[in-house]
Amino acid sequence: MRLSELLRFEDIAVQCHNNPDADTIAAGFTVCEYLRRNGKEPLLFYWGEPIRKANMTLMIKELGIPVQCLEKLPHRPELLLTVDCTYGQSNVKMFEADNIAVIDHHRVSEGKLPPLSTVSANYGGCSSLLHRMLEEEGFDINEDRRIATALYYGLYMDTNGFAELRRPFDDDLRETAVYDEELIRRLKNANLSSEEMQIAGDALKNCRYNNEYRFAIVRTEKCDPNILGFISDLVIQVDTVDNCVVFCENQAGQKISVRSCRSDTRAPELANFITVGNGGGHAQKAGGSISDTLIGERDPLEYINDKMLSYFRDTRIMHAGAEHADTSGMKKYLKNNNVLGYIPSTEISPEGTEILIRMLEADITVKAQPDIYIVVGISGEVYPVKRELFESRYNICDDPPEKGYEYSPAIVDKKRKVSRPLSEMIRGCRASASSKIMARPLTGYTKVFTEWNKHGYMFGAPGDYLAARLNDDTDFYIVKKSIFSRLYSEIE
Repeated sequence: MRLSELLRFEDIAVQCHNNPDADTIAAGFTVCEYLRRNGKEPLLFYWGEPIRKANMTLMIKELGIPVQCLEKLPHRPELLLTVDCTYGQSNVKMFEADNIAVIDHHRVSEGKLPPLSTVSANYGGCSSLLHRMLEEEGFDINEDRRIATALYYGLYMDTNGFAELRRPFDDDLRETAVYDEELIRRLKNANLSSEEMQIAGDALKNCRYNNEYRFAIVRTEKCDPNILGFISDLVIQVDTVDNCVVFCENQAGQKISVRSCRSDTRAPELANFITVGNGGGHAQKAGGSISDTLIGERDPLEYINDKMLSYFRDTRIMHAGAEHADTSGMKKYLKNNNVLGYIPSTEISPEGTEILIRMLEADITVKAQPDIYIVVGISGEVYPVKRELFESRYNICDDPPEKGYEYSPAIVDKKRKVSRPLSEMIRGCRASASSKIMARPLTGYTKVFTEWNKHGYMFGAPGDYLAARLNDDTDFYIVKKSIFSRLYSEIE
């Protein structure tokens, strides 16, 4: 669904979820402003107890957000749009309307969605989903600082102070929004109540610690995500703790906050492992939600403890260039003739400067050098490659690169709050006949530190492929099973 599809309706009510937080208020306010600029007069409301939290009342007052607390609607609207929630779920009061629409960033069964809906769990907050939808309509949030500030703060709060950003869409909002800095400072300083400080203190008294793998697990009373982050920031500072998980009950199961201070354990990866794909964040800070279905009748603490033990016991760490891959059982493959993209790094930035490249899975930093080329794969994955290696394995061609990316990789300038799509710069190349590898599916979890990125690693799950260059079993890496057959064909 596009926001412009809502414009065919006249009488529109926009509903935030019960017990509203900053993300749902920001998203609802933004939708209403878009509708008002297109000649509509929407109603913004929520059901339940009036908002009393200091940061929320300050946000609503200072940004002039016309949200109302209503027990019932004044009349049956032509369209009811729920934001940051899905109509019919337990956290949103059901009101009758002629038509229903949904904008949400939480996982939901497709069968429950109305025809007018946009639901994607690839976003850390509904605020960044709205930002993306506004971009599709040519709507610049920075033309109204109230909107930019609301969305920025909504995402900040829903991702535990940006610790749990899911995908690059979230980073785009965080880094491009021109927000009211003074108001954001005031809002950040109004987050914790004395009751929440008590919750944090009580939780720290009961910490489970694993001496062998140096991780800690802390259970808290039900609380806002920012309290979980506050506690996990304290726990990770303990000298014997390398990784920690803090959790509490929420409406769908358990909310977790994850911290890591080791280069061989990325926090979002650990969060995804524990939640089975419902986590996100940055290298050292992440979070997510564990559904009740996953935990079943077990104690959530025991479930998390077992997942942590499994992660550290069953994951193999490998270093390309420093060890040999076991090629027994591997088959030979030739790289397919896909049209990939490439560009010399010095055509992006002057020699010696740092280039920040944002792709779907992570950000990487590359120093612009004459002998470093950037190769962009069919899914938007980015590989820095030595010029000599590039020339031996790829042939330049006149065909345009394939660009069916879920997220188009971009060059990011954080200081100027701008980004440039890398897809606009790259030229076409194809793998040469010498691009042969050996590969086999992984049977366990594996981390590979590659030669081109010794400070970060590639993570493979069972079913993904461990690949090694033919005649060089020290040059190995991981290829996701979802794209392996598109990249390689088996040969004798």
